[in-house]
This record gives sequence, C-alpha cells and structure tokens, in this order.
Amino acid sequence: MDIIEFINQRHSTPPKHLVAPAPSVDELALMINAAESAPDHGSLKPWRFLVIDTEQRAALGELFVQALARKEPSTEPELLERERERALRPPMLIAAIASLTPNHPKTPDIEQFLTAAAAAEHVMLAANSLGFGTIWLTGSRVYDRYVMTGLGLQADEHLIGLINIGTVASNVSFKTPNRRIVSVEFWRG
Repeated sequence: MDIIEFINQRHSTPPKHLVAPAPSVDELALMINAAESAPDHGSLKPWRFLVIDTEQRAALGELFVQALARKEPSTEPELLERERERALRPPMLIAAIASLTPNHPKTPDIEQFLTAAAAAEHVMLAANSLGFGTIWLTGSRVYDRYVMTGLGLQADEHLIGLINIGTVASNVSFKTPNRRIVSVEFWRG
C-alpha cells in the first residue's frame, strides 16, 4: 500500500474498540521517533510525549474527577465516574504536549503548536502502520490547567491531546471513512 492510500484509509478507533495488547516498548520507541520527521520551523522540537502507564491510570482518572469537580462542584456522581473511566479505557494512553519556546524571534507560538500537532499525528500514523488503532481525544480535561499541572507540565507547556492506542477488537467493523470531495482552489489575485 502506498502512503497516500494508507493515509486516506486512516480512521479513528473509539476507545471502547481498543483492546490489549498495546504496543511493546520497542514499538513505542518507533512511534515516538516518527515525531522527529514533523515539519519544524526553527528545529525547536516543541513537543514531548508522556506515556501514562497502566499503574498510573487510576491517579489520572482521579485527576480528571478533581478537575471536573473544581469546575462544576454540583456534578452528578455518575458523571464523575464516567470522567474517571476515561483514563482507564485504552490499553495505552499518551499525553501529547506542546512544549513552547515563548517569544521565539522566528517561530511564533502558533507554529510551535502546529509542529507539536504534526508530531502527534506522526506518532499515530506510526502506530497505525504497526497495526494498532488510535484516536486523538481532547475535551475540557485536556485544556484544563489543573490537569496539566497534575501531569507535571510547565507554564510554557500545553496538553494538546490524549492519544489512545491499542489493538482493534476483532469483532469490530468500520465503515469506509466519510471523506468529502475536496476541490483545489487557486488564488487569482
């Protein structure tokens, strides 16, 4: 399969369809190293990835619950439990982090965010090429500074997504991704 066909067939796999096994340590290293080829103006490498081990998932779930309870103190207990479970679902969970160099003379923050996002996509594509399913999840918990601080992020770092990775369950079938027909536009001045 060529690269265009591979990318065009890529799709997100919901966490409920991701099962063990997760990538091995060697496969994980291949995936993380794929980030190195992301476009990077200034060669700042403005990203890092934090693998959240299975043993740490309960603590992450509790962090999600605390963040939600701080923001919305009257949250129903079943919603808090669902928030906790978000950390426990996938076989592997990787926090994608934009690690910025603020006020860089040549590379503004927005370009650094874009580079970090491209690096995260490279990790996902590498996981897909190894036969794993992936989904990049965001939501209020990802953008919550309380969660970021709990994960040890510095002031110039931002959580940009939680990459869920695992083996796609054998009983799952996917529809062909609904792709729009894109027309090429030319600027004519």
